[in-house]
Amino acid sequence: MRYNLGMELLAPAGNLEKLKTAVRFGADAVYCGVDSYSLRAPEASLTIEELEQGLQFAHARKCRVYLALNIFAFDEDLSEMKSLAAQALELGVDAFIVSDPGVLAMLRVLAPQAKIHLSTQANTTNSESVKFWHDQGVNRVVLARELSLGQVRKMRQNNPDLELEIFVHGAMCIAYSGRCLLSQFLNSRSANRGLCTQPCRWEYRLREINRTEELGIHEDSRGTYVLNSRDLCLIEHLPELIASGADSLKIEGRMKTAYYVAAVTRIYRQALDCYYRSPETYRFDPGWLAELEKVSHRPYTTGFYLPGKEDDTEFTLNAAYIRGYDFVGTVDERSAESNLVRVSARNYFAAGDLLEILDPAGDETIPVRIKKITDRTSSNELTEAHNSYVVDLELETALDQPVSAGSIIRRKCDD
Repeated sequence: MRYNLGMELLAPAGNLEKLKTAVRFGADAVYCGVDSYSLRAPEASLTIEELEQGLQFAHARKCRVYLALNIFAFDEDLSEMKSLAAQALELGVDAFIVSDPGVLAMLRVLAPQAKIHLSTQANTTNSESVKFWHDQGVNRVVLARELSLGQVRKMRQNNPDLELEIFVHGAMCIAYSGRCLLSQFLNSRSANRGLCTQPCRWEYRLREINRTEELGIHEDSRGTYVLNSRDLCLIEHLPELIASGADSLKIEGRMKTAYYVAAVTRIYRQALDCYYRSPETYRFDPGWLAELEKVSHRPYTTGFYLPGKEDDTEFTLNAAYIRGYDFVGTVDERSAESNLVRVSARNYFAAGDLLEILDPAGDETIPVRIKKITDRTSSNELTEAHNSYVVDLELETALDQPVSAGSIIRRKCDD
């Protein structure tokens, strides 16, 4: 049950499956891109047909869908962007996310009543900028990530009639509000056109022009990854986030797996619901952070939101992800009579493995051990399954609870 009637939980939808996953696991709204006009194109975009399906699925479950049109647009982009926006409006998209003033102006002419969200790419950092964008017809500003919660609170006080959105979890960009040319110069793939190759995560060495030897770049005890940022995580600071006056908490991750979307959305949903059930007795549950540690991530930080905290550095020691669990499949259906769970496999698992099921209908994970794997098409017994297999799992112990279609299955990584 969702008790939160005020602060929105906004989750990433990099494809149709992830959109449905975010909705199932408790998002109040999702954001997505179509074709090549958002900052996660083309690997994390929907087709217009998938957008229609996603809108139908989300709206049937009272979840909003926001369409990102937030590339830095050239003249040759505008005609196609206008056509796409018109189609999206006809399908019922709830808002557009834009960063370019020209795209904003185009949308205001095309559909004066359409809701417009200003992307974090516009790097809005003060109250007067918020007022300016409000005067241009913007309904919500996605604030720059470089602000403290105190600054967010002041911007809310000075702009009571405009929605404010802040990032709460996920990868951080070392460039100011993500405005970066490094990928363009090194790989001819522009981050501002949705094609970032993340060269900020690479290790660099320094050579003086008149010498042959190379030197490692040292940042005190931080290592040589001078541009490599930590991941944002604010789960321990939900009351402060709510006190800031922000209207929406945004999870980053359109390039991440459906498991990531499910696990992170699920935990922030639980925390928000817990808070709104009883703000007076709310207490942070360490189990929430423990669950967030199980998804693939870099070391966590509170970013710029809480100045003075020991983790307020953006740097991490290396570019490697911390990964405790593998995403191994999704539940297609479960037969209570035969104790079988039908699974679409996404990664390797084998007979005898201990798995965990994350069901959107419940707060607790469900441990299961595989007794037998049967190929759905051939009915042959298998010793293991791999990506794209559709299999029936017979479990060692019968489940005493329902399992929803769309549940996520994970396996603890081998040490």
